Amino acid sequence: MGNANVRLIRTTGLPSAERKALERAVHRGELERVRPGVLVPRGALDGLWPEERHHVIVRAAVTRLRPTDVLSHESACAVLGLPFVGRWPSKVHVLDPTSSTTRVTAWLVRHGVERHAPRQAVDRDGILTTTPARTAVDIASARPLDQSLPVVDHVLRTLQATPEQLAAEVSRVIKGRTRAAAAVEMGSAASGSPAESVCRVRFRQLGVPDPVQQHEFARPGEHTAIVDFWFPEHGVVVEVDGRAKYEDDAMLDGRTTADAHWHEKQREDFVRSFPEVRTVVRVTWADLMDPDRLRTKLRRAGIPC
Repeated sequence: MGNANVRLIRTTGLPSAERKALERAVHRGELERVRPGVLVPRGALDGLWPEERHHVIVRAAVTRLRPTDVLSHESACAVLGLPFVGRWPSKVHVLDPTSSTTRVTAWLVRHGVERHAPRQAVDRDGILTTTPARTAVDIASARPLDQSLPVVDHVLRTLQATPEQLAAEVSRVIKGRTRAAAAVEMGSAASGSPAESVCRVRFRQLGVPDPVQQHEFARPGEHTAIVDFWFPEHGVVVEVDGRAKYEDDAMLDGRTTADAHWHEKQREDFVRSFPEVRTVVRVTWADLMDPDRLRTKLRRAGIPC
């Protein structure tokens, strides 16, 4: 992962000679334009994750914000580090307490506040940002369940919001309240990753029986293994395989990718050694993005869909 705190070069207000010199640097390829009047060094955005790129856009738009604006939706996710898994927007999203209608400008999507202005906000990077609870509910009211549930699950798992706080925010929503309530009702602090959250959405869409989350297999004197999903009536374990498990430095914790693969194989062999386990199904992001493909995998394992 890169660093979203790249150096921004603002040209607005500079003397004409300095602006022209910066424009020549853009033409030479030494600088890149991220927004009109905002430049970054060449290659500064290379290697950034989509949420980090959006964070840069947020920082670039700071001078366009009004004192009453509160960063919201995906833009709040980027600043707060919440795991939005949909397509990141090209514009910055804010709540505008001075308006009841939503307006779109060249830089911003200004969401009108229907009834209740955000009661609290988190000051990050000098920007007022909706709280994690409000951010999760705003996403849940406006985005599909497979995009919103990862945010809801994350704020519950990391104790950034309680179910009661989420429910209170839902009660203040007018547009999209039913959608938001469904996401909050389904929220689970047991989901260990955004991929697991999306997998739970797919289970619901496919009519799969509710599994046990984070089930532990253990024997006295041996290692234990906690699996993502356990279907005890069918003897099936479902594990969600994200690439981060084998590529993210934080998750590797000093191990090589080969070490991580070997460790995962040993762990799966241990789980398979339990007589109640008939099979282990490994699900990838590609499976989660193709429900028919996931349905086929689950049916082959004996899980009704």
